[in-house]
Amino acid sequence: MWQPDETADLVRLAHAWTRAIAAATFVPGPRRRTLDLLESFTVRLADALDDEPFDADAGYRVGEELADARLAGPAVLGETIAVLTPGLLARTGTPSRVGVLLGRLATGFTETVRERDAEATETLRRALEATRRREEAGIQRRLTNTLLYDPLTGLPNRSKLLDGLGAVLGNALPGERVGLCLLDVDRFTAVTDTMGHERGDDLLRLIAQKLRAVAHRHRYYLHHLGSDRFAAVITGTAGPNDLIKAADLLLRAFPDPFVVDGHSMPITGRAGIAETTAAGATPESLLRSAAIALGWARHDDAGPIAVFDPDRSRLDIRRHELAAAMPGALDDGQFVLHYQPLVDLLDHRTVGVEALARWRLPATGLLQPAEFVHLAERTGLIRPLGAHLLEAACARGAEWHPSGVFVSVNLSPVQLADPALVATVAAALDRTGLLPSRLQLELTGSAAPSGSAALSGHRDTLRGLADLGVRLAVDDFGAGSAGLADLAELPISAVKLAPRFLSDLVPGPAGEAGRVEHRTPPGQTLISTPRDRVTRDSWPRDPEQRDPAPPGTTPAGTAPHDSTLLAGVIRLCHDLGITVTAVGVETDAQATALRRLACDLGQGFRFARPAPASDITRLLG
Repeated sequence: MWQPDETADLVRLAHAWTRAIAAATFVPGPRRRTLDLLESFTVRLADALDDEPFDADAGYRVGEELADARLAGPAVLGETIAVLTPGLLARTGTPSRVGVLLGRLATGFTETVRERDAEATETLRRALEATRRREEAGIQRRLTNTLLYDPLTGLPNRSKLLDGLGAVLGNALPGERVGLCLLDVDRFTAVTDTMGHERGDDLLRLIAQKLRAVAHRHRYYLHHLGSDRFAAVITGTAGPNDLIKAADLLLRAFPDPFVVDGHSMPITGRAGIAETTAAGATPESLLRSAAIALGWARHDDAGPIAVFDPDRSRLDIRRHELAAAMPGALDDGQFVLHYQPLVDLLDHRTVGVEALARWRLPATGLLQPAEFVHLAERTGLIRPLGAHLLEAACARGAEWHPSGVFVSVNLSPVQLADPALVATVAAALDRTGLLPSRLQLELTGSAAPSGSAALSGHRDTLRGLADLGVRLAVDDFGAGSAGLADLAELPISAVKLAPRFLSDLVPGPAGEAGRVEHRTPPGQTLISTPRDRVTRDSWPRDPEQRDPAPPGTTPAGTAPHDSTLLAGVIRLCHDLGITVTAVGVETDAQATALRRLACDLGQGFRFARPAPASDITRLLG
């Protein structure tokens, strides 16, 4: 059933058809009867274009009936094709059907006329045949122009691009290379929204004119793919640098500014390029690669031009596949926790464990958090995933209660911004029976709230968590925006030092330095935080009991400047009643240096690697 606006379009097309025929030849009978007849033909042709399977003979039947209705003058077929071609093309996504349908209409019309006028003179027959040939040739030209050229700019369109690329690739010599550059206009939607679509069309025509001049000068094959996207095929390239230079030339041709009614608007563009040997390439793969690169150019900050990189594309595909698989993986219990001990540096006793997320893929094994946490954040799955892992860690912590250890759980910045976070944590504690003082929540220093009023909602959330009795800790302290002022203002009870403090203090063994687990890329790290100190016997002891280095001396194996800075950070944290954990401890020398500086806890391969809960249970005895 046609929608009202679609029916109106068909009626207007029938009116145009009627007027064209009436202007070209004598129309017998009342005009209204002819209009009604042509309206019914128009609807039947439109229906035939949409029907599956496609029945081209519907056009033949309309042609027969058109001739039988005494609308059979030589000019009728020409006007019919001239009017119906653009009208029907505007309605369908398959232009080839229009050509076939109208071709059959022409055949049905002419055959009917021929049969009806079999006794006509040879002169009339020849005239009709000549007219038919001319009209069919005209139809073919118009269809070809519509199918292969953009009506707005006159440039070859996407179909012509694929045809041309196929010819270039098919005729290339061995070793010959070819490149494709896709361009689009920054903020083109803003132009049309503020100035109207007519002004947007004016801009596209102007851009096409400017680009055509550059393409002609450098022998690029320029195309307009629709909307604000243009393409240039560049042959005989020697590598991606040739495409980068070409893209730069084309982008410089963009009119900047674009002046409309005395007002100027800055116009810039982006380009995505793909360059390869012709052998083995296809038009579709080259266009797809350039489109991917154009997407990178839009979202990256590196510049307006991006080059397709197969390795990056594979990573993108991998990320999309993982993101799509995450909801099912959560339902199937594929997300698990490993735990890494936090050790008292004075006596090497395990006083806490950090819960570290893992994704156990059935086919490929364990994935580290850096490979999936940011995907969970982007897709909104981080909240249910974080709640699931929090409850699992709390349940383990309750099992380990007799050992006196606390369990430390990372929070994503997305979770921290969730108004329901405090209620989620309270519910997990209630369901598992874990004492609040045995739960530590970590947040990274780069994501920690500052004193800004804009982040007061985070501050309120942290205070709400602290009111539950949960410990709050800042991870990666010293690497981001969180500073000592934040520690003084917020209910923080522990910090975990950024790895650079340790790497500057005493290098680890060859090949070991930096083996700290990064849960997500910078700015996307899972985060956590502590409040009340866990008591295991008398831990943590006073800094005076930690065998500090004599005044004015430097602990063995440390650099004077680095140890002074680290000692100052540790001392200031202790003055605020905050415990300090060093992350990534690899060697005895590092552990000794940290102990001399009165650092409270250590975490790293020197003590234990992350392990399943069963291994931690055996460790705690």
